[in-house]
Amino acid sequence: MMENGLAALYRKLIDRPGGVYTFAVILAAAGIAAPTTKAEHAVDDGVMALLLSGDLLFGLFVTMLIVLVIVGARIDDRPGKSIALALGVMAVGSIVRMLLPFSRSIGWLAEWNGAMLGIMIITLYLSLRIGARFAVAAMGCALYTMFVTAGITLSLADRITVPGILTLTSVGALAVVLAFLGYSLVRSRIESARRDPVSHSVRTGMVQAMPFLVLAGLAVLLFAAPLALVTDGPLRDFGLYLMVGGPMGACAALMSAIPLAAMTQNIRFEAAPPARRGGRRQR
Repeated sequence: MMENGLAALYRKLIDRPGGVYTFAVILAAAGIAAPTTKAEHAVDDGVMALLLSGDLLFGLFVTMLIVLVIVGARIDDRPGKSIALALGVMAVGSIVRMLLPFSRSIGWLAEWNGAMLGIMIITLYLSLRIGARFAVAAMGCALYTMFVTAGITLSLADRITVPGILTLTSVGALAVVLAFLGYSLVRSRIESARRDPVSHSVRTGMVQAMPFLVLAGLAVLLFAAPLALVTDGPLRDFGLYLMVGGPMGACAALMSAIPLAAMTQNIRFEAAPPARRGGRRQR
C-alpha cells in the first residue's frame, strides 16, 4: 500500500514539475551554503596537486564521453552518432590535453581549465543536438549529485583529502548507474509502446523504477552511515561522501524524469518493419 502511494505521489510530481524544480534548487542552495558553516577547511597538499595537474578535469571529460557512448547507444538508440561525436570530441580534448604542460609552464593553467570546461559544455550541447537526451540527463545527474554531495560533505568532513575527492567521483559514477537502471525500464516501455509519445514511457518507466531507486539509495545510506559515524580518517570521509551521495544520486535520477518528460513530449519512435527470415522472397 505504501509503495503504491509513493508511486502515485511520484507520478503526480512528474506532471507538476514546479515543486520538483523548487526542491532541486533548494538542494543546490544547500550545497552552496553548507560549506560556509565552517570557518575554515583544512586541505591536503595532494588535493591541490591533483586539482592543478588537470588530470581530474580530463578524467571527468573522458567519463562524460563513456556515458555518452553507453547511454546514447543503449537508451537513446543513437549508437553511430554517439560514437562519432565521442571520437570527434575526444580528438579535440586530447589535443588540449597535450597543451597542458606548456600551459602550466607559462602560467596559463586557468585558461587551460576554462578550455576543458568549454569543451565539456559543447559536448553536452552537441549530445542534445544528436538526440542523446537520456545521456545528457545521466551526465546531469552525476554533476548535480557531485555538486550537492561535495557542498554538504565539506561542512561535515574534517579535511579535504585526495581519497575524499576520488570518493566524490565514485558518487558521480553511482548516480550514472542508478540513472541508467531507471532509463533501462523506460527503454523497455518505449519498445513495447512505440506509437505512444516517449514522454508517456518516461513517466511509466520511471514510476516503475522508483521503488528500486529508493531502496538503492537507502541501502547505500545504511552501508555508509556506520563508517561515517564510528570510524575516523579516510574511512570516515569515505562514509560521509557515500552517506550523502547515495540518496542524492537516487534523488537526482528520480528528478531527471521531469526534464526528460518535457524534452520528449512530442516525440514518437515508430516501429521498424520486422526483419525477414529465411525462405523465398515475397513479391
